[in-house]
Amino acid sequence: MSIEVKNLSVVKSGKSLLSDINFEINSPQLIGIIGENGAGKSTLMHCLSGLETSEQQIRLNRQWLESYSNRELAQLRAVLPQSNDLIFPFQAREVVRLGLSLSSLSIEQQDELVNHCLQEVDAYGFAQKNYLYLSGGEKQRIQLARVLVQLYSSDAKSRYLLLDEPTSALDLKHQVSVLRLLKQLTKRNIGVFIIIHDLNLASLFCDRILLLKHGELVKFDKPENIIDQPLISQTFETDVLIMQHPQTQSPLMVNEIT
Repeated sequence: MSIEVKNLSVVKSGKSLLSDINFEINSPQLIGIIGENGAGKSTLMHCLSGLETSEQQIRLNRQWLESYSNRELAQLRAVLPQSNDLIFPFQAREVVRLGLSLSSLSIEQQDELVNHCLQEVDAYGFAQKNYLYLSGGEKQRIQLARVLVQLYSSDAKSRYLLLDEPTSALDLKHQVSVLRLLKQLTKRNIGVFIIIHDLNLASLFCDRILLLKHGELVKFDKPENIIDQPLISQTFETDVLIMQHPQTQSPLMVNEIT
């Protein structure tokens, strides 16, 4: 398992969205992507997923990303964007099953996998409901189950999950449970990239963090070296205080009020 990004730059309409991004990952990890609004987080995610042309600047498992066919990419990685517009009155279970559109599993195996993923995201209880009538957080968990069935049904040895703010609509309980689940995925040889605004959750759960500002990589390191008072204050242009979590000793951040 490996992802290698070399000199990645993206320019759109004369505006630089990413500039000379470089990093490498050689093991399944939970990678947080943080930064202020407009820092380039979603653009980086689009590049890593293959939705944005990277012109031989990204290698996935030692192979240029653009050399994979769409079908091959679907076996290697699943992508959960920030918004998922759906106007058809599908049952929530049917939305999850969309992740199996390329699967060769039997109907019985598909049903078992769908049920398993619904349970993993604590959504089994409303699996029969109309997706359009679900709350924002419920929809988010259903969409997460959808990308999970896509990955779980793949035979690829090294797989990747790319998530753009998957906890934004979740309550506190489900924010924590989802991040625990994502952490567990790394033990199944699944590398996870997550765009996240809650720096404390990033500190508690991520193995490493990519910190972006104005399309540039400020730092890529362990949480204890990222959630640092001078670095965070400078990057986000706001005063913060850093303390330690009483159980894990991980750095925790609060805004300075004065």
